[in-house]
Amino acid sequence: MAYYIRAKSYYRYALDLFKDLPKLKNNLAELQKRAQEIFKLGMKAVWALSYITPPEKSPEFEELWEKTLESLDSEDIPKIEKIKNILFSDTSDEEKILEATKTFLEIIKKILQPIL
Repeated sequence: MAYYIRAKSYYRYALDLFKDLPKLKNNLAELQKRAQEIFKLGMKAVWALSYITPPEKSPEFEELWEKTLESLDSEDIPKIEKIKNILFSDTSDEEKILEATKTFLEIIKKILQPIL
């Protein structure tokens, strides 16, 4: 049951960070950094469902990515890959980052819906 609590905590923290994201619209670097943090927290929420007891070492990005992809519906995989490309690209603009982050959190919410 503790893994549900961890998953919910990661998701709620990501939502809290998202609430302040529009305030960073005039600072692209900070906006992108915060959006990437939200992305990682969302993936950690999905990852937390895979481990009853957390490992001693925090997971690497690739492990988070793989666990998230395993949990997605096949129709969401291209969406999440596009979101990842937007958030980790040097050529994204503020609106794309905000919209991609919002879409990402909706996908994560769909995955976590049974425990929310």
